[in-house]
Amino acid sequence: MTAAYNGNLIATKAPNLPIAPTDYSFDYQNQISNAFRLYFTQIDNFTQATVIPLSGTTANRPNAKLLVGRQYFDTTLGIPIWWNGVHWVNASGTTV
Repeated sequence: MTAAYNGNLIATKAPNLPIAPTDYSFDYQNQISNAFRLYFTQIDNFTQATVIPLSGTTANRPNAKLLVGRQYFDTTLGIPIWWNGVHWVNASGTTV
């Protein structure tokens, strides 16, 4: 399960790892690799979403990897704005 950052911290969940067989098993190696891949993808998605700056100038607004509803305080305008999936908008919904 991949957790998306929506303004609240979401705890990651460690994967349930399969029990190792006594002998080498290619299928087991695939299962454990998939479990780790999913877990690290979950962590990557969380950390990428949380490193986006919360405030800055109009010229420095983030424009990649943003979730709808992402808030940003624009220090040039002196107001909070939100990402609507296409544009940054103010509280009344006007593109800024």
